[in-house]
Amino acid sequence: MFQNVIGFLGTPFTELIIFILLMTYFVIHRHDKRLLMSGVSRLKVAMLLVIFIYFAWMPIVWPSLIPGSMLALSVFGMFVVNFYFLYSLILARIERPYREALARLAGDPEKHEVFREIWTFGKRFYYYDYFFQSLFSGANPFRFLSDIANDRVRDDIKNELRRLGVEKKLISLNLMVSFMKNHLACDETLPPDFKEVMEKTIDDLGKHPWIEEQVNEFLRIAMDTPEDLHFPEWTSAFEECASVRK
Repeated sequence: MFQNVIGFLGTPFTELIIFILLMTYFVIHRHDKRLLMSGVSRLKVAMLLVIFIYFAWMPIVWPSLIPGSMLALSVFGMFVVNFYFLYSLILARIERPYREALARLAGDPEKHEVFREIWTFGKRFYYYDYFFQSLFSGANPFRFLSDIANDRVRDDIKNELRRLGVEKKLISLNLMVSFMKNHLACDETLPPDFKEVMEKTIDDLGKHPWIEEQVNEFLRIAMDTPEDLHFPEWTSAFEECASVRK
């Protein structure tokens, strides 16, 4: 059975048919932006086409003019191109629900189900994406994949939340007030009288328009350009120098 499969895949025309099918799939879905996000661009496909033609030209056009060893090498090259092409398309397909789940953060960033979907789809995507790297990592492949998935999914969530905080004002005084109220209510070590006083103080803090405006501006700068807070003199000098050069 295995020999029959090898024999079927070991012919130039079989590899040519597989490549045409993969190319057809790409052409049909060429306008899908998620393919571009996954790196399956027209330039990449054009390079694969050139490499495939390089390996397929002699075995298909003049198969009788090349020795058997060169024919086998050409077919193997065609197989590698098809395998990489197929792997890229599958990876793009797996990445699609993950990017869609990240995009849903914009609609309801406080919904916990969204984060569960992000983790599920993100873990699956990065496991596929780094599968071959894990085999040559020198460490336990399962541990390597788990660590990579954890780090990358967390980074993607942080980047998406940061984008929401800057563009949609997700990070604001109201969010900070809610955070302090929740922690105040959950802290069982504080006496009830202190909690009552602090809750009133927090409410008063959130009701003052000037304080809200200043805190929101501070949070915006902290998220967007934190160097303006930590090094205001350096930033001013840099902008002055840049304006002089113009």
